[in-house]
Amino acid sequence: MDVYLIFDMGGTSVKYACGDEEGCLKDTGSFPTPSDGLEAMLDEMRRVFDSVKEKITGIALSSPGAVDPVKGIVGGISAIPYIHEISLTERISRRLDGLPVTIENDGNCSALGELWKGAAAGKRNIVSVVCGSGIGGSIVINGAVCRGRTNNCGEFGNCLVNRADGHYKTWSSYTMVKQAAKYTAATGKRTDGKGLFELAEGGDPLALQLTEEFYEAMAVGLFSIQFTLDTELIVLGGGISEAPFVIPEIYKRMEKMAKEDRFGFLTPKIVPCRFGNKANLYGALFHHLQEMKQYKVRLF
Repeated sequence: MDVYLIFDMGGTSVKYACGDEEGCLKDTGSFPTPSDGLEAMLDEMRRVFDSVKEKITGIALSSPGAVDPVKGIVGGISAIPYIHEISLTERISRRLDGLPVTIENDGNCSALGELWKGAAAGKRNIVSVVCGSGIGGSIVINGAVCRGRTNNCGEFGNCLVNRADGHYKTWSSYTMVKQAAKYTAATGKRTDGKGLFELAEGGDPLALQLTEEFYEAMAVGLFSIQFTLDTELIVLGGGISEAPFVIPEIYKRMEKMAKEDRFGFLTPKIVPCRFGNKANLYGALFHHLQEMKQYKVRLF
């Protein structure tokens, strides 16, 4: 059976694994994202490639930014500036023995991974929402990723959720990472998203206010997605998906909104992702397998 090498490029680290056509992953690991430029990234990828005992037949990439999977170019901006506006898949292929390289946006990979083997298996129309330091995601209709005119479809974090302090606020302004930073700035007490939840549970007034803002923004954003797409399922990913109380708390805010405005029939079905931070690896592999099938069809 063919074996593929998968890289999930993130701003802090690059995860990797070997996978087969059945979606079985092994030899997983990671390395810190090089800060010295593309050549350092290629050197690390080559090191991983050389360390794999199996014969690799292709390379699958998950990447931040506005990915053009046909041209193999990453547009927009991301935390890895040196991967943008170059023939990235071609450069990687040259370094890795000329093997075929495919690339897909990381948000799309997360959705595809859950659609293939995860929480959305068997569905055709889903939305993936990934909540980390910002909000990202992907829209899948009839089993295919929606890309949009500029490959930015599904960038939900830029959606406006309210107006505060004379400025429009986007969904990404209210992630728990951002809310924790607001708490630290106001009190001088350093905390993170998990710590902010714990402070709120203990009755801290500011922590309660900030977590409530987070839940309200999540409810508004997810309702807006459902109003627009009327999707079968919304898969929630990112660090918050690992906290079992988050989705029930979001539903409480949705129920209140629905009762006030009589649109409860549009309340979405929300489920946590199955694969967590490995979803991008599964999705990049699935995308690679689909691309290789299409390539073979075009050949014959």
